[in-house]
Amino acid sequence: MPRKTIGRRRFMRVAAGSSLGLTGWLGQGCAGSRGGVADSPAGSASSGASPSPENAPIFTPKVNGGINLQPVRRLDPDQNERDLVIVPELVALQLRTVYELGFDGIRLTVPYGDRANFVGAIPYVRAARALGIDAVVVLSNFSGLVMARVLFDVRTRLKVLKLYDTLLATPPDPAAADAGGLAPRGVGRIAFQILNEPALFFGIPPDVYVRELLGPCHADLHELNPQIIVVAAAEVGTLDGPPRMRAMFEAGLEDACDRVAFHIYDPAVIPALSANVKGLVWVTESGAAGTERHLSWVRDTDEEIRAQLPDVSRIFHFDLYDPDRGKYRLIDLQGQGANYRAVAESADLYAYFAGNVAKAAAGRPLLPFEKLIPDIRAYFPTPADVQAYDAVYSP
Repeated sequence: MPRKTIGRRRFMRVAAGSSLGLTGWLGQGCAGSRGGVADSPAGSASSGASPSPENAPIFTPKVNGGINLQPVRRLDPDQNERDLVIVPELVALQLRTVYELGFDGIRLTVPYGDRANFVGAIPYVRAARALGIDAVVVLSNFSGLVMARVLFDVRTRLKVLKLYDTLLATPPDPAAADAGGLAPRGVGRIAFQILNEPALFFGIPPDVYVRELLGPCHADLHELNPQIIVVAAAEVGTLDGPPRMRAMFEAGLEDACDRVAFHIYDPAVIPALSANVKGLVWVTESGAAGTERHLSWVRDTDEEIRAQLPDVSRIFHFDLYDPDRGKYRLIDLQGQGANYRAVAESADLYAYFAGNVAKAAAGRPLLPFEKLIPDIRAYFPTPADVQAYDAVYSP
């Protein structure tokens, strides 16, 4: 998982009402209607006529699994890591891509101990869930050991988990009726993944991770909020990973979480992973480095994963955007004067995902993102959210 996060406006300025002008979506204008769905029901507003049921716009079909997402705040260098700089256009551009390409879930790191990037991830989680899209929040760090330390310590673990529950698991209102999510009222579900590749990034042995960290977090989170899906960390997606995963299974992994997770970056890993898991498996990272390999990986390797690992119920592609050109990312985010645009860098894979959506829609019109989310700032962190974080975190 890349370590960098990257917006330009101070949060208080944004919250005070600076304009949200999204232009240049994939080279086209993307400024949409400012009216919400309730203000402009589907159909012709000018004629006042309601569309027939078969012509009524629908939510984009969620047919392409999940995708890993970096909660980008800004594209220019961050001079002050505690400065709450979040560019609304960048949040909206990524979430618009997720919605329009029919992904059913996002996975993103929300790093405790990194104030700006913790708070900057909040609108991604809230808006995605409002669209009926699941959010898998990784409780981890881009660098350092803060997350592991506070989750190991019984004096800090519960208050940190309560913070995540309060700021990220509280369900938003649905963006419109029939959003199609699996949580109450059709919003997306919330899942917390406890660390990322713990042996590699934190030096935690597999048995210690399961018994002393994952198990206690699972119990505490279910006590706090039974709606939270607790996902175990996966180990690395290379051939070093399966032996560590076997050790986690032997330590009682299946009873210490709601979902087992695998990472797969090498087809040779697939037969080395357990094909017999008690419960469901989420592949929370799967992808190939090199833009030219993306389409065949999703079209062929993901199918191989499903065929050989029948307990896998969903796969999260890696990834939507990161700063490294030509490796994993599906899109690039670029400045365009005072605005921003998203460019389909992995054009073949982008077209493949879009084709799956078009096939599932079967000619039905789709509700546009801007009608559902007319202003992304409605999902931004509030001063109370920031105060809640500051009340818990102490360096």
